[in-house]
Amino acid sequence: MILTDRQATVAMRFEHPKSLVMKDGREILHGADWRRRKAELLERCGGYCEAVSFWAGEEPIRCSREADDPDHVVKRSKGRDDRLDALMALCRHHHQLKHPEFRPRWTRREREAVKCG
Repeated sequence: MILTDRQATVAMRFEHPKSLVMKDGREILHGADWRRRKAELLERCGGYCEAVSFWAGEEPIRCSREADDPDHVVKRSKGRDDRLDALMALCRHHHQLKHPEFRPRWTRREREAVKCG
């Protein structure tokens, strides 16, 4: 069952033939459309990471590093949504904190070499 909204997709005038709007409003972008969305995200954040740290009893502190990666607020695998309000710009540090599953893992031999070296 295809859940694309053909009228909304046509109205958006996407450049890439695979970019589309779903019936629930989610956008799935490819190619030039995705690059344009990343540029909109970078403009929104002013080029800086949008991660915020919360410390007990203090005001939230926004990260001051440059934004490196667009990140989906809800994992892409759980219902990809490329709308601007479903994305946040993160520095590499905060992106790796959010997704530890993508961090490189060392083999036992590599760990032992570091200990001995």
